[in-house]
Amino acid sequence: MRRKVIQIADSTQLVSLPRKWAVEHGVKKGDEVEVKEEGNRIIISTEKGLDLGSIEVDITDLDRTSIIYCIQSLYRLGYDEIKVIYNRTVIEDVRVGQKVNVLSIIHYITNRLLGFEIMQQKGNSCVIRDIQEIKEKDFDQILRRVFLLWADTFHDFLEGIKNNNRGLIESIEQRHDSITKLISYCLRILNKKGYHQDNKTFVLYHLIANIDKVIDVIKHSARDFLQQTIKVSKHFFPIVERIIESIDLYNSHFYNFDLSKVQRISENRVWVKKEIRSYASSSSIPELLLLEDLKFSLELLMDLTESRWGLEY
Repeated sequence: MRRKVIQIADSTQLVSLPRKWAVEHGVKKGDEVEVKEEGNRIIISTEKGLDLGSIEVDITDLDRTSIIYCIQSLYRLGYDEIKVIYNRTVIEDVRVGQKVNVLSIIHYITNRLLGFEIMQQKGNSCVIRDIQEIKEKDFDQILRRVFLLWADTFHDFLEGIKNNNRGLIESIEQRHDSITKLISYCLRILNKKGYHQDNKTFVLYHLIANIDKVIDVIKHSARDFLQQTIKVSKHFFPIVERIIESIDLYNSHFYNFDLSKVQRISENRVWVKKEIRSYASSSSIPELLLLEDLKFSLELLMDLTESRWGLEY
């Protein structure tokens, strides 16, 4: 989009704002906008951010997991109000093979969305609304909290197995939900407000979304370990320790860019693959499947490493 520069008096030059952009972001006469210089570019932004307003969604034909992802996705996108329609009060939880109450699912996922509350329940619908103003200045602090928590979760998973502490492993599910709550808020901030360095918004979104997947890996691994009462061999621990070392290395690398840590993560990935193959014949199938699931976190870490390059340059 090209705009002509308007000369006012001798020293003032003006460029008009695109009408569509101003309407979308609620910019009116007398409002202030942020003007930032970056080389030969000038970036104009508003603190008001993206306003998607409200949306209506029918979840009648969805199962429990799909309902959770649907509402969570709309929250992350930036909607301020979600009207949920359901023509069945009870649906199937495919994972456990049981019937569950739809409203209890909506309450569960709403509790995992910072700032969201159920404001109205009526007949076959309910309204979830944002009652808290987004604070983009909190983004960096919340993201740092995510990094601390996901590393602790992996460490506690291994400690629980080593010490036969089922309670510690059972807590992984709640840890997952707490971390996902913070991740969803970070993604919502990026969608509605962007990052203060505009060119890094997309990279950060991709990076945080992949951390979300790594957290899912440890959640499912904890579930499988508890449900199948998996007995692990002596080979299990050094492999998982290398995976956890890689997560610690990445956390350090994220805040203090260090290519030697990237190299170590890559070496660990190769070593873990070889070790799993070498002990495949002597490991039980449940243990082998558990290791394969945990190994997937290293693949995601390599993707996260690539994203970190994007933030550096």
